[in-house]
Amino acid sequence: MSEHEQFACPYCEASLNRGVLSCRSCGRDLTPVLPLLSRLDALQRRIVTLESALEEDRLARASEAKAAKAAQPAAPAAPAEQARPVPASHHAHRPVRRRVWVLPLGFAVVLGAYWMVVLWLDLPLWVLRFVTIAFPFVIGIVYFGVRPRLTWFDAGVSIVFALSAVLAMNALLGWIDNIPILPQGTAAWRETFFYALSIGASMFSGMLLRLSQAALSARGLMSFPRLRELLRSLNGNMPMDTLKAIELTILMVSTILTAITGLVAGLLGVK
Repeated sequence: MSEHEQFACPYCEASLNRGVLSCRSCGRDLTPVLPLLSRLDALQRRIVTLESALEEDRLARASEAKAAKAAQPAAPAAPAEQARPVPASHHAHRPVRRRVWVLPLGFAVVLGAYWMVVLWLDLPLWVLRFVTIAFPFVIGIVYFGVRPRLTWFDAGVSIVFALSAVLAMNALLGWIDNIPILPQGTAAWRETFFYALSIGASMFSGMLLRLSQAALSARGLMSFPRLRELLRSLNGNMPMDTLKAIELTILMVSTILTAITGLVAGLLGVK
């Protein structure tokens, strides 16, 4: 490197010629830093050399890759993929409004409780009434799923469930004790009627309780469509909050009344 090349003073950044021992601008002695400046200059030259070598290597690799690609035969175009049917699991999942599976399961539980209390353990009749009121109540709660809506079908489900349960109990008792399946006499029919009423009312009160809970957490959703249609027919300009308040009040009152009906029917059916 010639002595005419310049460098910057490390103290005041003034341009100085190579070989000077002090700065003519700030007057500082440069002797202690000259070896360090020489090393920095050598490192800079080395970095420039390495960068040039890397750039040349990159260009050479790019040229080789381009030549290799040009030498290869053109690959046949891939056939267009046919549209595959979307699996059913990928479709929008519809909310389950009714858990129908709980009906046969609950029926088996009620029948098993009857067999255990009456035919096996021979417990008092009030124990059977309590069990067959509590279980249908829980079944009614579990019966409704997401965003439940009450229809006449659900009321029919509770009636059919109660009649089927009582008929199955009488059939089981008649098969074991070798007695007629149908009740004999007015008192027996009265007991059977109140027993079926207690089961059906308890199950329906569980449904209404689930609907009341859904109505409390709903935001503009209908739990009782027929009731809301009736209210809208009476007053089409009724606010949504008022509709929900009326619906919730009727549901809660109905829940309490049906629960009381189930309890009273169970008590009246006990001899």
